[in-house]
Amino acid sequence: MRLKPVFRDLTTGSRLLMLILVILLCGILSLSVSYLLSVLIWGKSVLHEAGDPEMINLGFMRLTQMLNQVGFFLIPPFLFALLSERYPFSFLGFNKPRIIHFFAAILLLMAAGPLTGYLAGWNERLILPTELSGLADWMRTSEDTASKLTNRLLNAPGTTSLIVNIIMIGLLPSLGEELLFRSALIGIFRKIFRGIHLPVIISALLFSALHLQFFGFLPRFMLGLLFGYLFVWSGSVWIPVIAHFINNSSVVIASYLYNNGISAIPADELGTVSSGAGVALSTAAVVLIMFWVYYTRKSSPELSPVQQESSGTIS
Repeated sequence: MRLKPVFRDLTTGSRLLMLILVILLCGILSLSVSYLLSVLIWGKSVLHEAGDPEMINLGFMRLTQMLNQVGFFLIPPFLFALLSERYPFSFLGFNKPRIIHFFAAILLLMAAGPLTGYLAGWNERLILPTELSGLADWMRTSEDTASKLTNRLLNAPGTTSLIVNIIMIGLLPSLGEELLFRSALIGIFRKIFRGIHLPVIISALLFSALHLQFFGFLPRFMLGLLFGYLFVWSGSVWIPVIAHFINNSSVVIASYLYNNGISAIPADELGTVSSGAGVALSTAAVVLIMFWVYYTRKSSPELSPVQQESSGTIS
């Protein structure tokens, strides 16, 4: 689909600023709508309970979480692409994926469990210098609050809660975050830097940092790298979306099975191993699978129009 975008002639830096502006405007709108609906449904008292993870209304949490995912992550990339790109859907990576890359994404998430668990444990044990003790205390408090909120959502009983959690934690983040951090940001950064590595690394850093969970920074950064390379090498955003969805939904389903006595494995132990050999095998498998994606990547001797725009060869 080819359009005549209003802001096609903006510089790359201006496009980045425009994306940030769109995110802020859509985010503020989504926050306003979620608070307004919450007050209409549950009354003003629900806002006073929002600061207490033990007392916060689950319905309010779910509504706010889902609307914020739509407002901060899902809508902005579409608006940005429609306003600035001649081929908005190609720019966002809505291209037909190869089946082999779907299988690679599934295998990658299965293989990465021990490595992710090792990085999470190592990250958890990091200690900041004494001079930064105040910052460390703030980060720990924020992490504990986020963990309590997540656990309340995951521990909610019933099949309905399972379905809502899959949509809220699995589906919406996998679509919105991949479109923003992979499609939009990598697309912009590829117009600034030569090659793909710096765009992938920067987008992964932002992906992990903006979750505001320091003690999960390293495993999330690694996942951001994997999702980024899946995107640029497969040529389709659907591949990292499915990988992201599997990663998040597996935690939701594992929590549901554990809380209902169906499984004896807690969600935070899913796929992890305690031996160094297991971590080494996981690392080797991840590297091999990514090489597989690389050598089966989409390539053509001639760039398509959207690829030419992304690489800066079209003015």
